[in-house]
Amino acid sequence: MTNVLHFIDKVIFKRGNLFFFFFLIACFFSRLNSQFYLIDIIGQLGFQIIIGGILLFFVLLILKRLLASLICIAICILLTIDILSSCNQCNAFLENKSQNYNKIRLMTFNTGFSNDFKNIREMILFEKPEVIQFQEVSSPMQDNLKSLKSLFPYNAGLDKPLDYFSSIVLSKYPLKNIKVADNYTVLTKVILGETELTIIGIHLSAPLNQLLLNLYVDLYFKYSDATKPQPLPLVSLDIAIKQMEYLKTLIDNTNQNLILMGDLNMTTTSKRFTNFLKDTNLYTYASYKPSTFTWPAFVPGYLGIQIDHVLFSENFKVIRKKTANHFGSDHRPLLVDLAF
Repeated sequence: MTNVLHFIDKVIFKRGNLFFFFFLIACFFSRLNSQFYLIDIIGQLGFQIIIGGILLFFVLLILKRLLASLICIAICILLTIDILSSCNQCNAFLENKSQNYNKIRLMTFNTGFSNDFKNIREMILFEKPEVIQFQEVSSPMQDNLKSLKSLFPYNAGLDKPLDYFSSIVLSKYPLKNIKVADNYTVLTKVILGETELTIIGIHLSAPLNQLLLNLYVDLYFKYSDATKPQPLPLVSLDIAIKQMEYLKTLIDNTNQNLILMGDLNMTTTSKRFTNFLKDTNLYTYASYKPSTFTWPAFVPGYLGIQIDHVLFSENFKVIRKKTANHFGSDHRPLLVDLAF
């Protein structure tokens, strides 16, 4: 045991306090709203940085590095406070459930071009969502989704040609004013009796450079039974920011009954996400529970992040939020019950 502690001590501190230095740098960069993609990615990992900092605190404590351990835990506390306080619109949870509310169950699912329709269909039958938004749908899956017409007689985007970022909405309720914009956005209204809900289904660009995307896609499809799309899309943080600016114009022209859902490729700990909520006056519920983390689906929940979201206008509250099995995708489907 002494030899192990001596080795850890040597690695962490005798070589320039490397881990401690990287922790400080990660904390600093995580709170920046930068247009450089690597800094933006660090900003998506605020939860993981805090967990890493807590683990580092205990290691430092064991090694009797008291000052460094106190600095480490103090930074973790400050980072937690900053993340929670910077997202005032991430607490839209319904506390009083005794009152009568209108309710709707939503699901957003990036299928990752999976072809496991049988299990996805069984999951849908079990969870009973009323409106579903799909992204990254393969051609075979698109054909299979059409067989759900008895369950979801209304759709937006299901008959359109697909590309990598295509978004599809299925609904149990009538739809009107359907608009498919640039394939990555579907805008429609859901008719619930006398109430109209505006639904925006979205798949934003990943904040990566093309090389990182190509590496990830090659690895994913090498070990997956999913259908690899061709050609691969162009992605960048600049593209994602332009898409978000376009989204803001859509949101400005809608009423208060607005729901935006899909793969946003950003987490609730990032400055880009919280600034988007402030700019659009949208809300969500960030539970920070591993059971709500959606990506990557092939790792334990506490190692993942939530990049799939349901955002909404102020008149909605979250009753329940959970994920389900991914069935071959690299994302878990996100299910959210809303009261309004």
